[in-house]
Order: sequence, then C-alpha cells, then structure tokens
Amino acid sequence: MNTITNTVETGEDFRVLLKRLTRHFESLGPNAPEVDDVLLRWAAALPDQAPDPGWTGLAGQLLDALTAPSAGLADPAPMDTEPPVSTSGDLRTLMRALAADYAQARHQQEDRRAHGLWAGDGGSWAHDSLDSLLESWDAWLGASLGSPPRFPGIPPIEPVTWTSVAWQLGAARVYERHHPDLRCHQISGRQPSGEQG
Repeated sequence: MNTITNTVETGEDFRVLLKRLTRHFESLGPNAPEVDDVLLRWAAALPDQAPDPGWTGLAGQLLDALTAPSAGLADPAPMDTEPPVSTSGDLRTLMRALAADYAQARHQQEDRRAHGLWAGDGGSWAHDSLDSLLESWDAWLGASLGSPPRFPGIPPIEPVTWTSVAWQLGAARVYERHHPDLRCHQISGRQPSGEQG
C-alpha cells in the first residue's frame, strides 16, 4: 500500500488511483463495500487535529479506509446542510453525516423498489455503489483540476486541504459526468445558464 501512496504526488496521480480503485470495486460487484461503510471507516481513522493532507496524505487515508475492517452500515439520517470543514475533526463529522445521508438514500431506494416504484438515482446521491462514486470523483477532478472554482465561495482544489477534501467528496456525491452544466447546478445550487428556476 505504501508503494501506491508514495506514487501519488499530484491531482493527476490521485485520478489514476481513483481509476484503479473504480475498476477493482466494479469487479467485486455486490461484494464491494457500501459507501457508508467506507465513509465510517475513514471517519474513524481521522485524528481530531492534523496538518492538511496533500495528495499523498489523501491517497493514504483513502487506501487505509478501504483496507480497514468493516465499520458496518450507518443509521439512516438525512443531511439537511453540510457542516463547514476546516480541520480533520470537522471532516470526520462531515463523513459521518455523509454516511448517514447515504444510508437514508439507500433506505429510500429499497423502500421504493419494495413497493414496485422506480427507485430513481439515489435521492441526494447520484450513485448507488462505491465504484460509481469513485468514478465520479475522478471525473469531477478531471473537469476541475487546473481550473479556478466556477462559483464564489468554493475553495480551490489545490493545495489539498481538509476543506478541499470536503468539497471533493460533496462534488463526487452529486456529480454526473454526462452533462457538465448539471454538475455546476448540483454543486452550487444555481441554475445552469439558459434555464429558469
């Protein structure tokens, strides 16, 4: 694992890692861990205070979370607003909230399926599997690295801080790579150009 982590120095290196992980978890199919389990594992490993991770630290944290023993599934709870993040402890709080929100979306999908209804695309989540979340994270980074933030109040991706990790996770949660203007609307809450609210 250290060999992989030590090769991640840039955002593009991190994207290569995300592609590898996407293929791996896609190959596992239903045996892949659930998103909320991985978020809880990651949250459990984060210290209260730590320096900003950088790309290498972010890769190490993600790999550690993926290889840690299962944390189980989160109790479903909707996330009304994302808590602000500026420290590793704040990110841990956000990850726990994201895990509960993912569990809520999964519960709603299962309930809809049980009643013979269309389950949709995950409610507040655009993805229903770890591989699709990782793929979206990679796609969002590909569309965003090297570009200034598209809206005021959004932090730059680099340098990789606890705040930018939170934004990356939030973006991966809703990003759909098929329609670039949709991405802007979902992340910022603003209407894409030419559309009326």
